[in-house]
Amino acid sequence: MRFYHGLWVVFFLGLFLVLPMAAEAQGALMPEDFTVKGIALGDSEKKMLVAFGKPDFDKERMVWDIHMRYYTFPDGYEVGISADTGKVADILVKSKDYTARAGVRYGATAYKIRATFGEKERTFLNGSVCYVYENPQDQRQRLILSVDATNGSLRSWRLTSLPLTEEEADALTDEERSEWENTDLHALSMEGRDIDMSALAKDKTPTLRWEGREREVS
Repeated sequence: MRFYHGLWVVFFLGLFLVLPMAAEAQGALMPEDFTVKGIALGDSEKKMLVAFGKPDFDKERMVWDIHMRYYTFPDGYEVGISADTGKVADILVKSKDYTARAGVRYGATAYKIRATFGEKERTFLNGSVCYVYENPQDQRQRLILSVDATNGSLRSWRLTSLPLTEEEADALTDEERSEWENTDLHALSMEGRDIDMSALAKDKTPTLRWEGREREVS
């Protein structure tokens, strides 16, 4: 009897050990997965520059008609700021030295990715094979892990709140766009801007015509 009792004790102890390991193997997203160097999407430009340091250069460009300013930093980091709101909207990491949660870094296996962040089907995005994870706290924020098309090993990270496709961009409401665009600022800008009418035909003095004759109207 004691023998069987001992077996049950061993069985339950083993069960308590195996269950956490199984949960860990399945993986799950955590808030820190949507940060890089302590910076999250929506943080201010000033806070980002303190964390990332001095950039090599910056440039402005339009992304799905959203005015963005991208800072390029040493060692493979790039951060996009909404030029209107001054908030972080895009973070790209190509550094081979960057290490995320649970030791995930450049070259991590597909198993390591799934065991850390959870199961996800691979998708094809902008010419790359990727895992795309949505932030449970904000579905518009995505963690995109670009992987090798052959062996599935990790190649780069991207955190973004920007649309990923033309369809997503077209479906945005004005309220959703306000996350990156300051509509009040645009309105003030247009209000103070002279309208260029040089391309319009100049008005001529109106005339009246009758029985083959015409006369200017004063």
